[in-house]
Formats: sequence, structure tokens, C-alpha cells
Amino acid sequence: MSAFSAVFCLFLLSASPDAAALPDTSASAAGAAAQTADSSLSSGRVDSSSSPGRVDTLAPPDSLAAYPIHPPDSLAEPDSSALEDTVKSVPRPHPESPARDSSALKTAKKITFGPRALRYNGIYLGAGSLADSARIGQLIERTKGTPVGGFVMDMKDDRGYLSYPSKLPLALQIGSGTRRVKNPAALVRRLHDNGLIACARVVSFKDPILSRYTENGAYPYAVLDSVTGLPWKQANGETWANPQDDRVHDYLVGVVRELIAFGFDQVQLDYLRFPSDGETAGCYYPVTIDSLNKAEVIALLLSKVRRATDSAGVSLAADVFGWVPWLHKDRNYWIGQDYDLIAEHTDVVCPMLYSSHFPESFKAEYGAQRAYHIVREGTRKAVERRGKLKTGVQPYIQCFKWRAPHFGSDYLLQQMKAAEEGGAVGWIVWNARNDYSALWRALQAGSANLKLGSQ
Repeated sequence: MSAFSAVFCLFLLSASPDAAALPDTSASAAGAAAQTADSSLSSGRVDSSSSPGRVDTLAPPDSLAAYPIHPPDSLAEPDSSALEDTVKSVPRPHPESPARDSSALKTAKKITFGPRALRYNGIYLGAGSLADSARIGQLIERTKGTPVGGFVMDMKDDRGYLSYPSKLPLALQIGSGTRRVKNPAALVRRLHDNGLIACARVVSFKDPILSRYTENGAYPYAVLDSVTGLPWKQANGETWANPQDDRVHDYLVGVVRELIAFGFDQVQLDYLRFPSDGETAGCYYPVTIDSLNKAEVIALLLSKVRRATDSAGVSLAADVFGWVPWLHKDRNYWIGQDYDLIAEHTDVVCPMLYSSHFPESFKAEYGAQRAYHIVREGTRKAVERRGKLKTGVQPYIQCFKWRAPHFGSDYLLQQMKAAEEGGAVGWIVWNARNDYSALWRALQAGSANLKLGSQ
């Protein structure tokens, strides 16, 4: 048995951390702020500085050999690793950002991306951060003089809650709206006034509120358990909305349209897949689209969302598991994440390239530089598959200690450098608790030596 066959791949799929910590402040204070903002919502979050938060495990049904990761490529610099292109760049918020002087990129060929493949580096913010205006102000101030140019913000989290008081009929019916962000348009204007990109993160099919909603004793929107007829539960007990139900699609498109009306520059869809974590053989889909396989169902939803974003000139991004760029193009993925199909409908794809979520044997030979090689190669493979839309690549990089023995400033800076050398349009830093103190320290220590400025 190969090493890959023996090890399960774990991949982080985001949590909306109500207990997110302020930069350089305690997690307990942050948790209090989140609870004050919305006391009706229970947290259920992991509150450990070494943990990424809620983690879904993902392993192919037979073994990793069934979905092979390609052998390591040559360590030579990629042919197309420059970040400049022929499309007008998004204005940078901080002109004082350090000059981009990486010699590794000076002679590289230009990469052309689509006009809405927004070029920025971002940090993820959960609902707990968004609920505290003073906290947002602190984060905005911390970005100044750094390459961080945007916030990726939970507007629909992985428990099904919307971070704003939605007017959608179904949202009102199931009670998914909240007042965490009472005025999303004002939040967007605040970011724009400070030169920052506003990206709305929308968790798609992992939706306990929608899936547990009942009508006449039935669960009309859920993936059901084929034995009990109740909502199917993944390993941690959470439930999913049916990816094959047009009504679920319509709800998501409605959410996206509301977010567009608030002025967001980009919408980023997460959990854009079928369930994976648990006894998925017991999943029953009471509503199906018989003519489409799972990957095509995902593409169908994207095409619907794309019509909404296209009409407003808004960028559309999608998150995928970190290993997806390595998989064969013609594979019919059991979770529906076909990289090439997703790239056909999006402006940006965001692979979650956390080294902690690959088998420990994968690129273990690089030791302290393992994260750098995973991010660079994963980004490069994704860029090579950008397709006819010239879809950009913006990887998520790791800002948490879990399964990261070399975590620190160099660990973060190496990931940023790797993303840029791989040809990314930017990177997004993930910490489930929104504690970015390690990020600010890394940027302060290394920004003069790495090409981390505007695109």
C-alpha cells in the first residue's frame, strides 16, 4: 500500500468563528463581543490557539490512490509566475506598501487573467468580528502600510445564519437572518473609504438551518438519511441542504443578489460541494437532477450565480479543497469539485492550500519549506488550468499552529512568496478565530525582503 493510500487527507472547510480574537488581544474578550452582538446564537467553536476551528475530514471512498496526487514536479521556477497582467489592476489602498522586488519574478512571463479576477491579498473575518464596529476599525488600521488589501467576510456562515437582516421570503420563513451586521452597505462603504476590497463569503450547501427546517413533519430542503428519513448527519452531527434542489439554488442566488445590492466587490462561495465527512453512502437526495452528475450540479449552481454577478459586474470566486488542483482533469469527483468545470464559471478559484491538511508524507522531504512547496505547486497547477475565462487563483494560506511544527513568521512569509511565484492574483490568510497577530508580526519582519506589495 502506498503512503498516500494509508493516510486520510484532512482539509479545512472554514468555520464562522463567533469567538474570533482581536489582533493582539485575548480570545475571551472576542468571544464576549460576539455573544453580545448576537446572544441567540450558540458558538460550538473550538477555542484553541493551536486549532484551525471546525475541521471536516475528507478521504476518497477507496483510497487516495483512486484520486492520485501527481508526483512532485521539478523545482525549477514556473514559466508563468509574474503577477502583472494586461488587465487594469484594482487600486491599492496603501501606496506606502513595500516595493515588489522579487528577483525570482522579474524575468517571468506575464499571465493574463480575466477582468474580474480581482487582485488583492485578504484576511478572513467571521461573524464575531463583523458584529463589533470598533474591532473592524482596529483591523482596518492594522492593514495600513501592509499588503493586505481586502476582507473576506462571513455573510452566510456554515451554520446557515446570514450576518444581516435578510428580506428574502425563505430566509424570513426559516429564521436565518440576524442583525450581526445591521447595515451591510455601510460596512462596505467603510471598507471602500479605506481602500479595501469587500468580499462576501457565502457558505453554500452546508446549512443546518435550512436542512432542519420542517413543514408538516418533513424536511423539504435537506439531504436525508436513507434509513431514518431524517436529515443526514455528517460525522460531527451537522446537516446539509440538498445540492440538487432548485429551491436551494434559488435561495443562494437570492442571498447573492442581496449582497450585490449592498455593494460587495466579490462573492466567494464556500462548501460548494456534496457532503464528504461521514457515512455518505447513507445520503438520500429526495430531489435530484437526473441528467447531471455531481460536478455538473455544482456547475449549474455557479452558472445561476454567475448570471447575477455578471449583471452587476461583481467578481465571483469559489473555494475548493487544496488537493483539487492536483487531480486529473477528467475525473468525476464524488464531491462534485471538478476544477476545470468550476473555473469555467468563476473569476477566481481559491484552493485551501494549508500544509496541515495534506498527508504528512506529502512533500515531507522539504522539511521547514514544505508549506512553501505545497502552496507554490498547488497555485501553479491551478493557474495552468485557468481555462477560457482566464480564471485567477487566490489560495488560502495557513495562519494557525495546528499540524504546523514550523509555524511562525517565516512559515507565513514563505506561503505568501509561494503564492506569488505560482502566479496567484493574491492570497487569503485564514485563522478561524481571526487572531492575526502572527500575520502582522510576519509582515513587519519580512515585508522589506519579500515582494508583498500591490498587484
